[in-house]
Amino acid sequence: MPIKVGAGMKGEQQQDYNRDIGERPFKYSAADRALGVEMSQAASVASAAAEFITGDRRGRGAEPPGRSYLKRTADRSAFLVLREGNADRSLQRDESGSFPAGPCLIRSEEWLQTPELGGLYECWLNSEDALQAERSLQRIYYRLRAASAALLESADRIWAAVTLLHTPELAARPAKLAELQDVQLEALFAAVAANQRLGSDSRIDLLAAYPASVAEFAAQREFIEDVAEQTLGHAYAAACSIGALIAPGVPPAAAGEIARIADFLVLDSAADLAAPEESAAADFVLAAEAALAAVRRVKPAAVVLAAGPAAAGALADLYRIGMSGIFCSAGQRTEALLRAACLTWIARQDSSTDTAAEGWL
Repeated sequence: MPIKVGAGMKGEQQQDYNRDIGERPFKYSAADRALGVEMSQAASVASAAAEFITGDRRGRGAEPPGRSYLKRTADRSAFLVLREGNADRSLQRDESGSFPAGPCLIRSEEWLQTPELGGLYECWLNSEDALQAERSLQRIYYRLRAASAALLESADRIWAAVTLLHTPELAARPAKLAELQDVQLEALFAAVAANQRLGSDSRIDLLAAYPASVAEFAAQREFIEDVAEQTLGHAYAAACSIGALIAPGVPPAAAGEIARIADFLVLDSAADLAAPEESAAADFVLAAEAALAAVRRVKPAAVVLAAGPAAAGALADLYRIGMSGIFCSAGQRTEALLRAACLTWIARQDSSTDTAAEGWL
């Protein structure tokens, strides 16, 4: 069975070290490919828009070591349109040699919705017999390891961001929640270790689920790092990017403090599904703008993305306020890429016009 590990605050020096290593904005490496392939596969819509407008074809280049989250342009960062979800993805890795601009967001709760895991989870959650619960948890571990292995054999193996398990029924049972998350991390890192022994190059980032304060996030980060170090060693634990999945209701000041020690943030509109659909996008933009302003005050270069059903619908407003990008489903991604490309083109045209006008002054 997985080893239980506790969560506690590490020293300031260790946190600074992890942040120095982990602060790697998403970066995009362009490849020499046709426009249709570029728009469907490239998450860097700024580069896609440039190729759409100018027809420029850049040669394939070697990706520098240390893939990072964002490629910066002269005026502003590229706006990323990244994939979310297990569905509608290729089973085979793209062998083109290029790296994505950012990860695919994997909500681990989707794994619990499968018939095999769902039944085991319900049995473990409701069991009053300690031995039966232990056996169910052990079976959950093996199922989660199989799901992790399947992820690492898919096209998303090259870069994925996986959320820590967080279910409504466990929100009020922190000991049970920590037990399930420990099993999840042990299974995920064991699959990564097996993959590494085969010589595979893959990157798995982790997202702490819905911390309400910097203390909660620091504890979750420590927890992740401890399990990673026990399973994969200190080097992997230090290099692993750990972000925070933030609910819109988190106070902006708390979001700013979390950003100090998080490698990236994801504002999740799915955390507030009770809001009416017609007002969800507008309310989410207001919450995102307040949170983003607080984050930028303490960490100007922070990577802050949006996810959930309201993100794609509010793309124009999220671009306007300066978000780094969005995660969206496969069904939303084509439209989102085109809209983001248009917004990027308009912004560049406005910038060119302003620069030309300044030249006459």
